[in-house]
Amino acid sequence: MAARDGTVTHSWTEVQSLAIRAARGADVPAAQASNFGNMLTRHLADGRDEAPLSEALKTQGAIVDLALRVEKVIEAASISSAPVSLSEDAPYLCALLVSWFNSLPCRTQVQLSGNTMTVTLSLSEPNARARPARITLSAELYAQMHDLAANTYVPDSEASRMGGAGAEQMGLD
Repeated sequence: MAARDGTVTHSWTEVQSLAIRAARGADVPAAQASNFGNMLTRHLADGRDEAPLSEALKTQGAIVDLALRVEKVIEAASISSAPVSLSEDAPYLCALLVSWFNSLPCRTQVQLSGNTMTVTLSLSEPNARARPARITLSAELYAQMHDLAANTYVPDSEASRMGGAGAEQMGLD
């Protein structure tokens, strides 16, 4: 639903699904794209700046690099309950790391000090953060994600139609 202020509002699930398809359209592997979709909706639900999201979608490899860094912290937390410190010089990546940790299904505590963050994960405790029913985002970010998601669509061809694509256009649905 479009608003007059240049924003759109959709359900959490719609935004998350679009973010996953956008990441896939940006050549991000499926598992990392799914995690990116979780992070993006958490980032927006927390009212954080959209610019880092847009930048990550434009920067080749940024999403995969973030996912790998988060996986390393999760692995460290599974071995020890000690906090894990990591540094990030790029402010947009630092912002996304915070949101990525906050989107995990476990209780997370992130403390920032300059470009260094200390992350404590309680893997046995659930994340109690509220999940709003609706997410508001800018029309620009929505359009960027929609354009990237279009890269995942099967091109119109006789072979795709034989495989079932476009069934509604042929009156078969």
